[in-house]
Amino acid sequence: MNHFRKYWKLLSHIGAHPGMSYIDFKRVYMINLIALLCLFPTIFFSILNLIDHRYILAAINFCNSICALTVLLLQYYEKHTIAKATLLTSNAVFFFAGALLYKNGGEYFLLCTLIVSMLMYDNRKIHIALCITVAFLISLLYLLPDILPLSQQVPRSRSVFNIINALAFMVVAVNFFLDIIYKNIKKIEQQRRNLESMNRDKEKIFSIIAHDIKSPFANLEALVFMFRNQMLDSTNSQEYIQQIFQQITQQNQALDDLLQWGSSSMQGMNTKASPQLIKPMIQKIIEVFNENTQSKQLKINIDIPNNTQIIANRDHTIIILRNLISNAIKFSYVNGNINIYTSMDETYTHIHIQDEGIGINPSKSAALFNEIQQKSFGTEDEPGSGVGLVLCKDLIERNKGVVNIQSTPNKGSVFTVGLPSCPSNKQQSKVQVPTCC
Repeated sequence: MNHFRKYWKLLSHIGAHPGMSYIDFKRVYMINLIALLCLFPTIFFSILNLIDHRYILAAINFCNSICALTVLLLQYYEKHTIAKATLLTSNAVFFFAGALLYKNGGEYFLLCTLIVSMLMYDNRKIHIALCITVAFLISLLYLLPDILPLSQQVPRSRSVFNIINALAFMVVAVNFFLDIIYKNIKKIEQQRRNLESMNRDKEKIFSIIAHDIKSPFANLEALVFMFRNQMLDSTNSQEYIQQIFQQITQQNQALDDLLQWGSSSMQGMNTKASPQLIKPMIQKIIEVFNENTQSKQLKINIDIPNNTQIIANRDHTIIILRNLISNAIKFSYVNGNINIYTSMDETYTHIHIQDEGIGINPSKSAALFNEIQQKSFGTEDEPGSGVGLVLCKDLIERNKGVVNIQSTPNKGSVFTVGLPSCPSNKQQSKVQVPTCC
């Protein structure tokens, strides 16, 4: 059965390739289906009519099967326009001939051909020409006298069988294309929503650049101007230098978040996952924030086994952890603790980053990862870009991970990132995910 499905899919998709538009792809698929559905029955009926001594009808059926095979060959060589015309023309000719000579119900197949033709072409002039042609052929069937003796006509039961098949095929063809149109409309609607979302995000990015990044750079410019013109007291120069350093560091991170998030949402980012040791990565990230942790006298506790690994993109993981650790430092009170530890389940290794900071209102926590936030400030007025958590969620999902937050206002938060586990982690003991605070 699986082999049959495999070969049927192969045959029905002859000449179709991913570079096609959705509509063109489906039309190629439909032509292949019609050709295949014509090929095998016409071969069967050519043999049956040959046995019944209906030699002309057998020849008509055989020629129709040859045309169906020709259509598939044309599809294979991507001659789609010729294949379409060959299929529809041959069917119209042979169905008319069968109906005229043997009264086998071919006029219903002519109507079926008309409907399929109108679905295959977008040109209104072609539609009108096809309607006139089919109407003329059907009129001829009823106006012309019988050419062959009554004994040569096919049995009534076969005519009824042909009529039922033709009507059923009409219904299937119309529903097939209605389904195509419906799916295409849904696809267009999804693209429209994506474009609207991208436009909103673009406006937010420009707003952040205009207000939250431009302003600190203006302050930096003022400080540098004062230094250049020796307008600052030498006793306070070290303090101003420290301010400049902190602002440059913060704005650099904010710009990096904006650029990474913009690239991820608008162009896409390739995710090449590989085993990553968590603990060394976190230790290096914490070193970057030494100045911040020392100024707030924070204690960062890392409780992660040395050999704990995840399967993820290294650059993405660094961005995720850097943002979450930066937030934990930013929103922690002076002399607070930040605990970083892991737990595991059947699928994920969970990285927990727990702080003792200001916490988050439950009504706002759901939107943190889904929308760019307004500029926020830490416990020591450290500014944020508003895009860090949105970027984190995007990168986590690209790495087939999950994210969760538990928070209590004025007590702290636990951000939990679950990324695919490395098989070696399963030998470690499992730890229950704690409830925050």
